[in-house]
Amino acid sequence: RIGIPRVIVSRAVLGAGTPAEAIRHMVAPHRAAGYNHLLAHGSGELYNVEVSARRFGLLYAHEGYLAHTNHYLDPAMQVLEKDPDERIDSRVRYFRALRLLRHTPAHTVKSLQAIQQDHINFPHSICNHAEDLHDPLDREKTITALVMDLTARQLHLAWGNPCENPYHTYHLEAA
Repeated sequence: RIGIPRVIVSRAVLGAGTPAEAIRHMVAPHRAAGYNHLLAHGSGELYNVEVSARRFGLLYAHEGYLAHTNHYLDPAMQVLEKDPDERIDSRVRYFRALRLLRHTPAHTVKSLQAIQQDHINFPHSICNHAEDLHDPLDREKTITALVMDLTARQLHLAWGNPCENPYHTYHLEAA
């Protein structure tokens, strides 16, 4: 659809001063397409905003954490999925991530990185390896993994599969 490109929307989100302003940018009415946006604020507010070109769903972290994989979670967005059965691997990753998040009462950067390196359901695990040769055009792979410590203002980023690549720490300046 013709409209505001996703990268322009994402840049506007980064410049927002409040969570509500960021969400308004994410769901701008004339967007060409959508992203899944995970919005974390230093105050502890945590939102997941699922966006398509014409719809959006807003999810809130009631228990202090969110997990998201490659399928819609919001019922208003789920109607857009033509064949929900094709996202079984994504659903397995989602429930695995939730279990691992709930298993530890207080997470650290290291415990969150360990979740990103999980290989249950390999090669379609949380740390996803494009080793399924059935349909090369339909393969998925983890291309980055990141953990952001909002209190310390640090971003820990691994390029590629986090089981094979180190996390690099970036120090973020206050806006």
